[in-house]
Amino acid sequence: MFIALLYYVSSPYRSTNIQANIKLGSIAEKDIIAPFEFYIHKSPEILAAEQEEAASKVLPIYQVSENLRFNAQKNLDFIFEQFIGDDLTTMDVRKILRRRGYDLSPEAVTILINPENRQTIYQYLTEQISKVLQIGIYPTTYKNHKIKVKKNNRIVEYNLSRLYSMQEAKSKIISGNPDPSYLPAIMEISNIILIENVVPDNEFTRLEKQKAREEVPVTLGKVLKNERIISKNKRVTANELLKLNSLIRAQNEMKTSRSKNELLTTAFGVFLFTLFLLGFFFFIIAEFFGKNNVTLPQIILVMVSTSLAIVITVLIHSVFTLPALLIPFSLAVFIVTLAMRTGIGIIYNFFLMVLVALFLNWDFLTPMMLAFATLGGIFAIHRSPRQVYYPVALYSAATYFVINLCITIIFFDSLSTMSTRLIYGLVSVTISISGLMLLMPIAERKLKLPTKQILLELLNFDSPLLKRMSQTTPGTYHHSLIVGNLAESAAEAIGADHLLARVGSYYHDIGKITAPQFFIENNPNSADIHDKMLPHESASVIRNHIREGIALAREYSLPESITDIIAQHHGTSFIRYFYNKAIINKIQFDDADFQYFGPKPQTREAVIVMIADIVESTTKSLDSITEETVHSILDVSIERLISEHQLDESPITLADLSKIKQAMLPIIMGIYRKRLEYPEENPLQ
Repeated sequence: MFIALLYYVSSPYRSTNIQANIKLGSIAEKDIIAPFEFYIHKSPEILAAEQEEAASKVLPIYQVSENLRFNAQKNLDFIFEQFIGDDLTTMDVRKILRRRGYDLSPEAVTILINPENRQTIYQYLTEQISKVLQIGIYPTTYKNHKIKVKKNNRIVEYNLSRLYSMQEAKSKIISGNPDPSYLPAIMEISNIILIENVVPDNEFTRLEKQKAREEVPVTLGKVLKNERIISKNKRVTANELLKLNSLIRAQNEMKTSRSKNELLTTAFGVFLFTLFLLGFFFFIIAEFFGKNNVTLPQIILVMVSTSLAIVITVLIHSVFTLPALLIPFSLAVFIVTLAMRTGIGIIYNFFLMVLVALFLNWDFLTPMMLAFATLGGIFAIHRSPRQVYYPVALYSAATYFVINLCITIIFFDSLSTMSTRLIYGLVSVTISISGLMLLMPIAERKLKLPTKQILLELLNFDSPLLKRMSQTTPGTYHHSLIVGNLAESAAEAIGADHLLARVGSYYHDIGKITAPQFFIENNPNSADIHDKMLPHESASVIRNHIREGIALAREYSLPESITDIIAQHHGTSFIRYFYNKAIINKIQFDDADFQYFGPKPQTREAVIVMIADIVESTTKSLDSITEETVHSILDVSIERLISEHQLDESPITLADLSKIKQAMLPIIMGIYRKRLEYPEENPLQ
């Protein structure tokens, strides 16, 4: 219901957009009719090409540079300043000019040394060069017949005849020479001073090109209301696809809304779809992983994790409109994986991918990439002996890099697109791992989840309950450790949760610490106590260690799966010693007084602990141990449990039971095999 409400609020159908997943050349599945009049927009590629073509036709804009005209006058003044001085010879002046970078011939220098000549030529050149440069000398590289020149912030188009070429400028200056004798000096100075001062104006040229781009029409025409855009069962053409994309664009700009009834109907469909997905998910878990994985804490965990993932998806995609690859998709999957099993995490990964795709308007590419990256993290969780996060981040990032590379190759994407996706994906993984480190400890404690980290902490011999057991009931403590070894080996043999089996074994008899004197492994004289009690009283004390164990497990906040093993490790079997004693003494009794409370084992781990508990207790009571004896104990114990229907409610199979026997046998033999007697003269060998 919560997810359906989120969809109602963020539904893409709030706008009446025609969303058609149609590609060029595909066959249309239905007719698409224009619901209103709209313009056909050119594709971004076509529009960009036309704009660049228009910009390329813009001629460069030039300007007559005042700075260059001023520099020419400065150079002229500088040359003539070198002639000022007493008793300067032609050779002296030429040397001075050459040092300054000006090389005038002796003839020209001789003409200019004369003050009257110099004054006349200076005035003439100043006037003529200023006139020529004011009109402008265009570049010799310019090839067009016309040129655009900026004057007074206006662009004026000139024929080249209205400007000077360099040769024309020199001819103009020479032709007005007042005295033929001045010609050598005027020509040489003109060659030095004159400069092309019609130069490109890059800023104005850029503005003109941009103006040309903006003047290119963005539309091709108009589609009228009720006009057919695409015909059913026809191949989609480029023009039709252009019209469809223009319609979708127009719809987004109009932002028309559907009615509330339509939105509610859509939200109800999402409710049914989500209900089906989650129901199917839990059915698969119960069927393939056991009903113990569909407990209230696990259901709450999956619901909260899923809701969290969808809320973040809506915020990133719909509210903040950020790239969907930034969604920390892996966070919810990693929480479920650590709290349950890696196999369950893999299944949940793909169920969540479908739900996230729903909120991305059925865009599967993004959640698919994130889901495959998450698979790498799940693999790291499965391989890691402890609950550490850096391998999860490393494997997720590496897997994401590979899938990103594959997508890039498939879609011919550029390296920049690949790099952008890579950055977004790495941010998603980083946020997921950071959120996991923050939220996982809270989930573990609040829901009492049997995560790898919690189970490893419970295996610590300094944990409160184990320490109390070792001090109060050392016999039970030693028994539990051996049962743990047997259970772990058997669980590994059949693919059960070996860590859970070991921890369950350590705590299965924890209830005995409330009355250790009644149990023979803690008190060799316990038989004397029971001899003074009626059989049903003794049975009541013995079976009460189950209730006390459950109470202690809840007091110390043990995971529910450990509490279940404590409750189920005797099932509903009889306490046979006192049951038979009551029969022999012909005491009136009710069978229920000699039965454990149950329930019968519900999981493979609980069955393993039950078998290990029986086998260890029975084997320990024997004086001599042989392989045949242990074989017999295993066979008899398992056959009795089957005949008493103690295994009926568990997912254990006969093949599993055979593997359990094979796994337990060498461990029992290793623990209880008698040591060889060495000769006394070599006691250290």
